Amino acid sequence: MNKGKTQNKQKERNGRLDIRLSASEKTAVQRKAKACGLSVSEYVRKRALGYEPRAAPSDELLAFTSALIELVNKNEASDAVGRTALELLADIRRSFFESGAG
Repeated sequence: MNKGKTQNKQKERNGRLDIRLSASEKTAVQRKAKACGLSVSEYVRKRALGYEPRAAPSDELLAFTSALIELVNKNEASDAVGRTALELLADIRRSFFESGAG
């Protein structure tokens, strides 16, 4: 996202909403926000507006997909393996990298 847009968006956010949580609820929200790579505020905002943030992909998954892309791009694989690899990458992208609804 463009830094200017981020700053403008933050300037627009001047409303405040206070909620009360138990200690365990607060810990759970913090854990889920961290898993998604979001601040608690951003996580709660997205959830309240109907968006389901996904957990950030692991370093291992990112390394795997990068290696697979590199293999396909180097044409070291047969055409059939290349097509299968591209289908696998599309499935991974849909499952792990694309945004949730909302």
